[in-house]
Amino acid sequence: MDRFVFLTVDGLSRGAVYAAFALALVLIWRAARVVNFAQGAMAVAAAYVAYSVSAATGSYWLGFGVAIVAGLLLGAVVDRVVMR
Repeated sequence: MDRFVFLTVDGLSRGAVYAAFALALVLIWRAARVVNFAQGAMAVAAAYVAYSVSAATGSYWLGFGVAIVAGLLLGAVVDRVVMR
């Protein structure tokens, strides 16, 4: 039973990540008529920032907050420089 619960939660969490990426692609397509295949690279950059901050400070929540801000800034830079 434990394995079933683990696999169910793992599948739901992976599906949520895939859905978030798909939603991001659709939102950018509908807004700018540009397909942004850099979504994965931008997510990896934000995840790397989160890992670096969490490893340096030992705080998960600080890493999480900094990753959100870093992703926001990276998205804004890509929008202003590349897409416009």
